[in-house]
Amino acid sequence: MDLVAHTLLVVGALFMVLAAVGVVRFGDIYSRLHAAAKGPALGVVLVGAGAAMSIRTVQATVVVILVIVLQLIGGPVGTHLLGRSVYRRIRPPLMGPDELGPVVDAEDVD
Repeated sequence: MDLVAHTLLVVGALFMVLAAVGVVRFGDIYSRLHAAAKGPALGVVLVGAGAAMSIRTVQATVVVILVIVLQLIGGPVGTHLLGRSVYRRIRPPLMGPDELGPVVDAEDVD
């Protein structure tokens, strides 16, 4: 049980480190936001599971579950809001179609 817990702790920490490297190394803001949302969320889940398995008390497990739930709610929502504000204020160049831009009707294209 301890070996699994320690493995989860190490793998979760590696996910968080790789996400931090992705935030620094990725080129555009949207790729950085993706790295800031996805990697730490999985890392916190793995570290939390490893901590709960390592400590093995009901109180610690409840706290870990609360931390995981709050992270899974707060992290992606925060990065989504940050991405929307970047899109509205800065308008960085996009690599694909602009799905958030104004809707253009076929009648307006004349």
